[in-house]
Amino acid sequence: MPAAPTSLAALRHLLAERFPTLPKSAGRVLPTGIAALDAATGGLPLSAVTEIVCQAPSCGGQLFLGQLLTVTRAASLRVALIDGHDAFDPASFPADTLAHLVWVRCRTFTEALRTTDFLARDANLALVVLDLRRAPEADWRRTPATTWHRLQRAATDASLALVVITPRPAVPSARLRLILSTPHDLSALSTPRPTLATTLAPTLQRHRLSAASA
Repeated sequence: MPAAPTSLAALRHLLAERFPTLPKSAGRVLPTGIAALDAATGGLPLSAVTEIVCQAPSCGGQLFLGQLLTVTRAASLRVALIDGHDAFDPASFPADTLAHLVWVRCRTFTEALRTTDFLARDANLALVVLDLRRAPEADWRRTPATTWHRLQRAATDASLALVVITPRPAVPSARLRLILSTPHDLSALSTPRPTLATTLAPTLQRHRLSAASA
């Protein structure tokens, strides 16, 4: 653990070099380009935590993430992905789609949470995504609610959108919770990813309009 502060300082330095400036967003949401979601909520709330629950394999979690990368790239916004269990495949995306992305591969659940807490406080970023879909159940049980509320406070201070991808509802501080539950069949393999992503229709389970109601 003594090396952790040095590692965090090096990561902050890397972010400052790669992304020296980031204009503050004038809006309160980050549009996703997913018609059903944007029509219902306008997009992902800024200064807040959004939980995306992937209840089944191939239910659209990777499509959702890919869509977020596409729209943030088009808007020249900076994104961090904390990969909790090395599940992200950058080779499946065009290189330009990832030019704005900081990808952090973590070895443990605790490491992923600490990294998210750090990055969620960085004003250079507009979106931070924590992918914990493969996290063991024991790790979820050991995580107190205060951890998630701390992440909410960090997102509030930095005015960014913080997304946590989970296998089941697990984030009590989430202002927006979306459920993806329907697996795609084999016919989806012949559909271009951008087209398939825009047809996603996640179930809206929770939508708190303000942090005060969280």
